[in-house]
Amino acid sequence: MNLKEFVTLLQDNKMKNISVYDLSEMGEEKFVVLCTSNKVTDSKKVADVIAEKYGYQDKIEGYFKGEWIVFDFQNLTLHIFLPKVREKYNLDKMYKPKKITIK
Repeated sequence: MNLKEFVTLLQDNKMKNISVYDLSEMGEEKFVVLCTSNKVTDSKKVADVIAEKYGYQDKIEGYFKGEWIVFDFQNLTLHIFLPKVREKYNLDKMYKPKKITIK
């Protein structure tokens, strides 16, 4: 999975405040991507786009409520939050030392 392409897909689908964290260890790549959506409908729409584009077959956690949707790919975990939920759980604080910039 191309990380830059993935982030661009999120941006193109109205996701805001996209943060990427590199949790790679011992030669095994692992990334966590956090993003914010202003509306449940936008969260579900981007979830549908991602599931289709990347052939995601597993259960999409949180899809029903749409406040915090999680995809767990082999080398990437995506969290799509509504603003109040992202603020409440503050995963950014936990991952902050591992933040990277995608150019």
